[in-house]
Amino acid sequence: MVKTAKSDSHSDTTAPSAPVAALLAWMLPGLGHWWIGQRARAFIFLAVITGTFWTGVAVGGVRTTVTPRENGAWIAAQLCMGPQALAALYWSNQRLSQHKDEIKASWPASNIAVVYAGVAGLLNLLVIIDVLARVESMTAVAQPRPPPKSGGRA
Repeated sequence: MVKTAKSDSHSDTTAPSAPVAALLAWMLPGLGHWWIGQRARAFIFLAVITGTFWTGVAVGGVRTTVTPRENGAWIAAQLCMGPQALAALYWSNQRLSQHKDEIKASWPASNIAVVYAGVAGLLNLLVIIDVLARVESMTAVAQPRPPPKSGGRA
């Protein structure tokens, strides 16, 4: 298999799969970009988005930040972080069952935490859309073009 400068993972004739790239991007921010060969972009996405999500959890505590009953639509945004959000949700439920009298973060820390985690999820949604667009453009470039029709000018 001949490697190209653009992608370390795919040959000249095969373009990466869009669903696989999107799933990888959902699992870990930047992983889809890493898979299609855009390593620097992948590292930046991973650092910024994962850092933003876990900073939100650290500011407000997991019980305040990842709570479906209290945070409504923000939890849907947070779930765009993939397994990290599912792990935080599981952790939140465990803390609730083990420490019922635990004090939750007060305002404004609680609101800041929820918004940080939600914005990180929405940023990851944009990363997923970006990797889909990049795979689509790679697919369009990889497809052979038909020869030009002769006729008209000589």
